Amino acid sequence: MTRFSKIMLSATALVLAPLAPALAADYEPPVVVNAPDQFVPVEVGTGWYLRGDIAYGVNKSFKDVDFAVTPASYSENENTFSGSLGFGYHFTDWLRADLNLGYLPGNKVSASDGVNSTKIENRAWYGMANVYADLGTYVGITPYIGAGAGLVRSSPEASGNVGGAGFHDRSTDYSLAYTLNAGLSYAVTKDLSVDLGYQYLSAPDAKTVQLDAPDSYSTHKGVHYHQIRLGLRYDLW
Repeated sequence: MTRFSKIMLSATALVLAPLAPALAADYEPPVVVNAPDQFVPVEVGTGWYLRGDIAYGVNKSFKDVDFAVTPASYSENENTFSGSLGFGYHFTDWLRADLNLGYLPGNKVSASDGVNSTKIENRAWYGMANVYADLGTYVGITPYIGAGAGLVRSSPEASGNVGGAGFHDRSTDYSLAYTLNAGLSYAVTKDLSVDLGYQYLSAPDAKTVQLDAPDSYSTHKGVHYHQIRLGLRYDLW
């Protein structure tokens, strides 16, 4: 190698020396940044449902009038049907609860002896919170049991004419009540279920009025209903 070639090689080495770290950096492995976890939205409200029920009273809720003397005219009408609307929530596959507002069976009774006349009427509404335990599903049918507590708003009323003087008495009272429930539900679709059940509703302190004679009536406590209920439940989400 000539002296000139040695000089050129040395000069080339001096020129390329500062570039070595930069060239080495080009071959460093890339920095990997992990992508953030994918956001999964939470379904707010899952488990809520609406319900509507009609009920038939299988027992006579009000006493028949036992007159000592048969009046000239007499009329009695007891409504055996009632209904309610409500909403509820499924806490688990076997536990749910709902709040219902509805009206209860009532009656109207009137009598007259030609001189005196009296008419009574009993009406009642209720708000009830019920809790149910679903006992498993078999061939699409889910048996359940439950119990509840709430308030009954009763409005007994009496009016008439006794001894030539007219009268009209009416009161509104609130009393505690409870229910015992049992029945079967069947899922017609994913969101719609049919419910057939029995309910015992008792309000021991609820006030009612009873006709005793064409010229008198009396106030009593306690209403007790045995009802067969048919309803629909619709899951909102």
